[in-house]
Amino acid sequence: MRECEFFCLVAAAVAWGAPLPSSAFHHRDGNRLVERPIDVGVLLPSRASRARGVRGISLTEGMGSVRIEPVSGLRVTSPATTWAMMGALLQRDDLVALGDALVREPMRSDDPPALATIAELTAALEAGRRRGAAALREALPLVRTRSRSRKETQTRLLLLAAGLPEPSLNHPVVVEREVVALVDLAYPHRKVGIEYEGERHLIDPRQWARDIRRYEMLADLGWRIIRVTASDLAQHRKEFAKRARAALSRGPRLA
Repeated sequence: MRECEFFCLVAAAVAWGAPLPSSAFHHRDGNRLVERPIDVGVLLPSRASRARGVRGISLTEGMGSVRIEPVSGLRVTSPATTWAMMGALLQRDDLVALGDALVREPMRSDDPPALATIAELTAALEAGRRRGAAALREALPLVRTRSRSRKETQTRLLLLAAGLPEPSLNHPVVVEREVVALVDLAYPHRKVGIEYEGERHLIDPRQWARDIRRYEMLADLGWRIIRVTASDLAQHRKEFAKRARAALSRGPRLA
């Protein structure tokens, strides 16, 4: 790469460790799905790269902020610029999940700092004309700082689409001034929590044992926990929303 070049779009999102749908890695060529070329950008007046397997992109000054990603040492668009550029490829919900990952605040002692702020996402969107600006503008008000995974974001958006109130994210359950659990999505006034169960919870015996003890503890504290899986988010969305609504209607109303 020339010194004026940097990775952007999908390549930059991957470098920052941000979640993307599988569709972002391919594009349609006739009736075939083919691997997406690597996106390499330059700031004008530099000329975009032309090479096999590379898609060159030219950005005007002010439309792209470039940083060195500290782990790989690669030159990439900043997290906020990456989010704004991905409006060209992603729909609203995927942009919300990407934004959530970039602005995620530390919630545990070993969590890294946030990669961006909502203000930085806003500034990147408003820097100039963006492809996918309409989807970006729909997504931005839905970005939150306390979602720990793409699936948690999808669960929250499903609940909102079903007309349910917005849950608190990674809500701390406190006993005698000590945080004993973070509930993925919570309605504290009803003591109803929603926990996403990924595949790791099933194949890791130690994680499974911790989960059982944790759910028993929350039940003893009066919490009703609804467990949601990838299947619920894909094939059984209405049924899941119905379960959540029923739990909220039965839960105690706390002051």
